[in-house]
Amino acid sequence: MRLKFVFILLIFISVKIQAQTVNGRVISESSGQALPFVSIIYNNHKDGISTDIDGNFSLEIAPKVEFLKFSYVGYETIFIPKEKIPQNREWIIRMKEKEFKLDEVVVFPGENPAHRIIKAVVKNRKFNNPEKLKSYAYTAYHKMIFTVDMDNPKVNKNYKPEKLPQDSISIAKRDSVLKAAKDTTLTAQEFFAKQNLFIMESVSETKFKQPDLKSEKVIMSRVSGFKQPSFVLLASQFQSFSIYEDMITLAESRYVNPIAQGSWNKYFFNIEDTSYTSSGDTVFIISFRPKKGKNFEALQGVLNINTYKYAVQSITARPVENEGVIGVEIRQNYTLVDNKYWFPKELDTKLIFNSIELPKDSLIYYMIAKGKSYLKDITINKEITRKEIGNIDFYVADKAFKQPDSLWQKYRQDSLSAKDLKTYQVLDSIGDAEHLDLKLKVFKVLAKGYIPVKFINLDLTKLMDWTVYEGFRLGIGAHTNDKLIKNISLGGYFAYGFGDDEWKYGGNLKFNIYPRRDMMLNLSYQNDLEESSGYDFLQKPGFSVTESYRWYFIKDMTYNEQYAIDFQFRPMRKVKILLNTNQSTKYNTSGWYYQDGWDAYQPEARYRFFETGMQIAYTPKERLSYIAGELMNSYGSAPSVYLNAYKGYKNQWGDFDYWKIETKILLSALTKNFGKTDIVITAGKVFGDLPYFELYNGHGSYYDFTIETANSFATMRMNEFLSDQFAALYFRQDFGSLLFKGEKFRPQIVLVTNIGIGSLARPDLQRNLAFETMEKGYYESGILLNRLFKSSGIMGIGFGAFYRYGPYALPETKNNFAYKLSFTFDW
Repeated sequence: MRLKFVFILLIFISVKIQAQTVNGRVISESSGQALPFVSIIYNNHKDGISTDIDGNFSLEIAPKVEFLKFSYVGYETIFIPKEKIPQNREWIIRMKEKEFKLDEVVVFPGENPAHRIIKAVVKNRKFNNPEKLKSYAYTAYHKMIFTVDMDNPKVNKNYKPEKLPQDSISIAKRDSVLKAAKDTTLTAQEFFAKQNLFIMESVSETKFKQPDLKSEKVIMSRVSGFKQPSFVLLASQFQSFSIYEDMITLAESRYVNPIAQGSWNKYFFNIEDTSYTSSGDTVFIISFRPKKGKNFEALQGVLNINTYKYAVQSITARPVENEGVIGVEIRQNYTLVDNKYWFPKELDTKLIFNSIELPKDSLIYYMIAKGKSYLKDITINKEITRKEIGNIDFYVADKAFKQPDSLWQKYRQDSLSAKDLKTYQVLDSIGDAEHLDLKLKVFKVLAKGYIPVKFINLDLTKLMDWTVYEGFRLGIGAHTNDKLIKNISLGGYFAYGFGDDEWKYGGNLKFNIYPRRDMMLNLSYQNDLEESSGYDFLQKPGFSVTESYRWYFIKDMTYNEQYAIDFQFRPMRKVKILLNTNQSTKYNTSGWYYQDGWDAYQPEARYRFFETGMQIAYTPKERLSYIAGELMNSYGSAPSVYLNAYKGYKNQWGDFDYWKIETKILLSALTKNFGKTDIVITAGKVFGDLPYFELYNGHGSYYDFTIETANSFATMRMNEFLSDQFAALYFRQDFGSLLFKGEKFRPQIVLVTNIGIGSLARPDLQRNLAFETMEKGYYESGILLNRLFKSSGIMGIGFGAFYRYGPYALPETKNNFAYKLSFTFDW
């Protein structure tokens, strides 16, 4: 019996020894940073594994392990014989960077062997792209820290060392200054060795269903310094989830994908190494960078290609030109789900804030953000209903900020480090002392254009304005906020225009009925100005959209006293509807008058309108976010379709019976070779006879020298044309920096062509008014040289010229030109 027991024990010990594993982490010798996707080959058959996104690896020390060979692009290879492999302890492998030139010339006799592999990857893109799956779902843990990168300083080109006379007193002074500088640098290094500037964690659940239904719900979130933060930032939001599209998005900028169709004509690929998986598949480690002489938005990095389905197993990439406001580096690691679907399991993002510099003598240190996302509980092609996805793209649960530490441990990839804990401890204490939650709420209100004063929000947008017609306008406006009554706001404004010498005023009562559905009821009164013969849609362009600049140049306006009821809601995920009923009394001071049959109105006569209307916005690419009880959306997405329909009634409140139908369509495409193409189509038609200020002007924006405004006619004089039906096409081809890649002179070229056509059935009704009609078609083209000058790395200033041609060209050639300043913003 004892002999049997000893025999079993020996077998157990033997198996235990055979199954011993070595756990390690690979880092850079110079910076101490983890190296992801390092190739680790362990025998002469080239069987191997690779490190994960944190540089970690785990390997069983089995008979098939003969040695360990660590290889990584840009680093010297490390070879370790089996007898020197440590066991039963955490192992740190430090790799040393090579000294080599990335742009060295490599010549292949015939076709580059890497092209065959890349072409196979391109051929299999649709089979490996997670966005082409029927459905998927996963849970992800996200962690993001903000700190100062003390390991990778850059040379301060503006540094000029102080030249001191070489006497004993000056030498002593110099040594004292140098010692102080050294002590300061050491102090900063010691500080950032102990803690970060900021840390945030989140856990989210994502569901996707074809064709394009996707939602992400944040179930847990923690932000250092805040108890109830009204924001959530996920590292995964700064990079494309799938790397199989023709263009890759990094921090809002788009780049040509190295595995896009025809990428071998733009990128140089080189097979750096090869290994084999335990299942017998080959993994090719291929570096990529743009070919010499090729001018495009390019990336550089390393692809690990697995021959099973010729899929991307991992990728490391960064823009070749990474010197913008925010530089970015990304890594993605894929796993095989259900032994047949490649799916992301780890995402890494590094942001470099190039505009936030910390100069110290001859060196400059930059603020960075490092974010990681770890995916788990991945399910593919399971049944997911529309109800499960809901109507919101990004949603933060009400209790997300109140989860216990015990639940966090379930999702964290690893325990928080001493550095992370110190960051939370210090910033949470500062947050309590400085009331950061309250200050954040105040800042959000300010960002919307309000100053909160107890239960009142003062409206900054009402303080000052300017237009050609009204001149300078000063005013004041205020609304109650949720401190008085939640989801109900009462407010008003007064303003005075110095150009027209008139007071304007108004007020409204708004009920925010159901924020998640964007449902609200608004009762309003106003006595104010509106553009004569203008139109608008259920669209709110962002600050950087130049189309909004046209407002300042309007020189023909109509006074409007209006009572209105608006009801707004979202019946579908990407559809927004506004229903409106209003009664208006309008008059114009241009000296024009309206004559209909036997009725002749006098100049500045008042016209009454009773109208019901509906505005619809369909924005399939719009992203809706619901955070802290507030619904937010991304503006300017394309494709988009906007539709207006208005019915006017002739009764005791209105003088005219009519219909008005208007539409606006936004189309956009981004291509590898030509940059961004934008097409905007607008059209409108009036059924019935109306005064001119209810018809359509040509949507011109001409002045001798003004700011360029998109989607308007740059050479057309303001109110030069009048129509009761019209159509316009605005075409813009933005080449970005594809045509110029100089070190200093790199303007962004935009070609513009605008076409308009219209007609007016009863021009005789509009008396004492000079205008033309557009039956023959209006044509203009121009060129913009954007970002000739840059300010703070964000705003670009450029110049443009437009020319008017065709049936409505003016007799003198010089009058057909329009010259514009352009302003662009890169966030």
